[in-house]
This record gives sequence, C-alpha cells and structure tokens, in this order.
Amino acid sequence: MDQHQSVKDEIKRVADIVEVIGKAVHLKRAGQNFLGLCPFHAEKTPSFTVSPSKQIFHCFGCRKGGDVFTFWMEYHKVSFPEALRDLAERYHVSLPKTPWNPSENETWTERSSLLRVNEKACSFFHEKLLRSEEAKQARKYLVGRGITKEIVSCFKLGYAPEAWEGLGRVIKGADMEWACKAGLVIPRKNGGYYDRFRGRIMFPISDIRGRILGFGGRVLDDTTPKYLNTPESVLFHKGQVLYGFHASHEAVRQSGRVVIVEGYMDLLALRRHGFQEAVATLGTALTKEHVRLLRGYAKEAIVVFDSDNAGKAAASKAFALFLHEEFPAKAVLLPDNEDPDNYVNKRGLSAFQDLLTRAQPIFDFFLDLQVGQTGGSIEGRLAVLKQTIPLLCELKNAAQQSLYVKRVTEKLDLKESSVLEEMKKWVSSGPGREGTEASKTDEPSGKEVIYKDDSLFLNILVHHPSARPKMLNRDFRVLLSDGPVREIFDRMMEDCRKGVVVNPAELVDTLSGERCREVLREAMVSRSMCSEEEVEQALTDYGNKVLKIQLADSKKKACRQQDLQELNKISKTMQERWG
Repeated sequence: MDQHQSVKDEIKRVADIVEVIGKAVHLKRAGQNFLGLCPFHAEKTPSFTVSPSKQIFHCFGCRKGGDVFTFWMEYHKVSFPEALRDLAERYHVSLPKTPWNPSENETWTERSSLLRVNEKACSFFHEKLLRSEEAKQARKYLVGRGITKEIVSCFKLGYAPEAWEGLGRVIKGADMEWACKAGLVIPRKNGGYYDRFRGRIMFPISDIRGRILGFGGRVLDDTTPKYLNTPESVLFHKGQVLYGFHASHEAVRQSGRVVIVEGYMDLLALRRHGFQEAVATLGTALTKEHVRLLRGYAKEAIVVFDSDNAGKAAASKAFALFLHEEFPAKAVLLPDNEDPDNYVNKRGLSAFQDLLTRAQPIFDFFLDLQVGQTGGSIEGRLAVLKQTIPLLCELKNAAQQSLYVKRVTEKLDLKESSVLEEMKKWVSSGPGREGTEASKTDEPSGKEVIYKDDSLFLNILVHHPSARPKMLNRDFRVLLSDGPVREIFDRMMEDCRKGVVVNPAELVDTLSGERCREVLREAMVSRSMCSEEEVEQALTDYGNKVLKIQLADSKKKACRQQDLQELNKISKTMQERWG
C-alpha cells in the first residue's frame, strides 16, 4: 500500500470530522448527524450535514462533500499534501519520507517556500522595530497611537527599513526567488532584487491558523500610497483574508458576534482597549468570501463604517453581500471625521460599545443612507426604489422578501402594490438586465433529480447491508433509471460477489465521477427510509417488478415467434402470481 495512503487511513481512523469542521461551522446535533450552515454557499436553512459515524460531510444545497481531507482542502484552500501534513501534525501521526508525485510535490514546495520566506521577513521586520535605531520614529509613532508593547508582540508588528536591499541580509540564494513570488522583493532590470516595503510599519497578515500569508505596510510621512499590501499570490488573496481573525475567532465564536472595521490601526486600537471580537478588511471592500468565513463563527455581524463618502459607498455595497449570504447584520456610521481608532482612543471602550448598541439592521441602514443621499423628493425616492428592487427580487426567502417590501413602502411612502408591480417588471425583463453585487455571487448548481424508486433502492443498499446478498442473484439493475445509482449498485454487487464487506464510505473515492460521489454521500448522510420488515417487503416488490419485466420481454419474443405454447405458459405464470 502507498505509504501516504496508509497515513491517510490512520488519520481518518483517529480524527473526529465533527471536531474539525466544528471549528469553522456552527454545528447542531440532528439525530445521528450534525447540521450547520454551509461554508461554501449562501443559505438560510442549514443543509450542511456531517456524519460522525461515517466520517463524511455533505451539503444538500451546493452538493459539496467528502471526508475530513476534502473539507480541510476546500476550507483552507490547500493541496492534499498540505492537508495530510496539517492533519498528521494535529493528530500526531508520523509522515513517511516517501516523495510525492511531481505535481503534488511542486504545489507543496511552492506554498511551503512562500510561508517560509514570509516568516523570515516577519522576524526581520519585528526585530528591526524592537531594537533598530532606524525604527525609532516608527516606535514613537506607535506609542503616539496608543499601541502597547503587548500589541506589538501579539500581532508581530515590524518595521521595514529605508534600505533598498534590507531583506537581502536574511533571505539569500534561491529563497530570493520565493521572496519575489511572495511580493516581498521586486526584480531589477539589470539583475538582483530590491525591497518592495521600505520605510514602513509592517502588519503581518495571517490566516486563521496564524500562518503569515502577506503584509501590509504604512508610511510614516506623506508618501503615497499611504498603505501598501502584498500583491496577490498563491498564498495571499486579500478578498479572502481578514486582519486579526487569527486572534479573534475564538472570542467571536463565544460571543456569537463579530464587529467589522476597515483598517489595521482600527482593529489594534480596539484590541488595546480589551475589545476582542473585531476583524478588519485590510482597507478594502468586503467580499462574499469574507462574509461566508465569518458566518461560520458568528450569528450576527456589526459593520462600522466611516462617515466619509468612501465609507457610505462601502456601506451600500456591503448590504447586498449580507443579504445574499443570508447572514444577519447591523451597521452603524461613525460621527464625522472619526474612525474606530481615534473614536475609541478619545472616548473609551464604553462609548464605542454604546455606539454598537445603536446599530441598525443593515436593511434599514441601507434605506436610510440612500434616502439621506438622494433626498426626499419624488425623483430621489424613485432612485432609491430603482436601486432596491433588484435586491428584493433576488431574495429566496418569501417571508423575508415580504417584510422587506413592507419596509420599503413605509420608508419611501409608496403603496405596496406599486413596489410589487415594479418587482414583477424587473423579473420579467429577463436576461441581460443590469446585475447587482448579489446576483454576481455564486449559486449552487442545479440539482439533478433521482427517480423515487432509485432513491429508495439506494437507501436500502446503503443502510441495510443484510439486503445486499439478497440483491446479488436477482436482476434488480433493470429497475434503475439513474446512471450514478446503477454504478454504485454495480460496484457494491461486484464486492459482494468477491465476498468483500462493502463500506460505502470507502467506496466514495473510487467512483468514476463527482456526480456519483454526490449521490452516494447524500444517501449515506440521509436516514434509513425503511424498517427491516419494510426492507423485506421492498425486496419482494422489486423481485415482482423484475419478474414482470422479464415476463413482458418473454411475451414479446413469443409473439414475434408465434410460439403459442410459450405464450400460454407466460399467461399462466402471470395469472398464478397476480391474478
């Protein structure tokens, strides 16, 4: 057996998939399984199912599923070798030194090398900030902003010196190529490299596990750009990572609430004042990936926006994301010329918490903001309605849509019938209409229907092992209409003929396509549809159906051959069986 396969099997034996997934998704027991909101698509009603007995997960909405390795790879955006190493380390399973195949090894080498040079750069920047004379101004700046030594240490803040080749002192040889891919250095036209970050306070950006994916750097003077982030790379995607989440996710989970601010200093100021439930968006707009990530840890989000035009524009865009992801959220605007950093430093934590208590549900906030910007004129109200109609039409929950329509009519002083008529026009306008942010987000692919008889048949096959030998010598396959169910049946019967004990969980990965794997996972995480007595009756019914099909075929053949003796024999058999 492949040594990596044996390690995978050992990890699956000792790992608890509910514990692993429960770190990222709120799970509640539902019979033998656990349910939660899917972290891979937007949904209001939990359809994400985790089976502890079978050690698999499956979402009935988007149909993603698999074992603990599949979840780790999908959720953390890593390759299989990385998932194997991560989980082996987590569950104290020894890894062999056997090399991976070339493609897997290349992926692992790239990501691990980028993480390594980021760690080296982080240590270099951190040491510079703590001890270097050239970082004196940076230390003074941070003290002036109220950033303590504890915060500097906890978040590994650093300083990139003014030198053009500062990182060359700690990153050498082949690692400089990785540093270039990580966005730490830039190649010169005539050979060599120079530092991307110079004369900046450095903010390491970590994933939830504390691994450094990239950096943000802030200047100490009026140089532009004021903030500079690591460019997008294999590791770093700013639309998928939130600053400070590695330090706050446990507090967020415990409180059930997350507060979203814009910048690094906003988050650090809140942390200094003892507020643990905040994350920051790296100074960029919220994305559906941000919202989906937070939805797995919090029951509610509060977004704190600056009162400038950029803050109001961000508020308008964020509303559609929360609505589409069906994640309860509130929002609040800070007073003029304020951001969370100076607000909490000037007024204290209690004032900031009071501000949060005044946060509005994000739909009300959005409407008030739009009305405030366009004015109460007829033209202004119509402009707000035009912007709101697409969002209302895309709501999948009818009750939620009805309540929001009512709120729109109240805010804009319109008749409900008028709003509904405009929604009808928008829907009937069909393809080609201008999309909203919400409409551009991904939806689960259409679900192929399994015939009712096939669904019951597969359920018996999966949940009642004692029925499999009884199916072996009967031509039950002729009853199946669904291709994936036929393949699953064939594979199970093949193992039965060999005397192999069939484990559906082990069969999943060996099936020919994702559609087959989806169908089997759904059957595995579903409850048994029948009692043992009902299974016996179902097998009898299936046997009768098979016999009817066989007799009908024989009758057709006898008719073609004008074999009266055979026709009489068939008719007698049918009469004796079914009258």
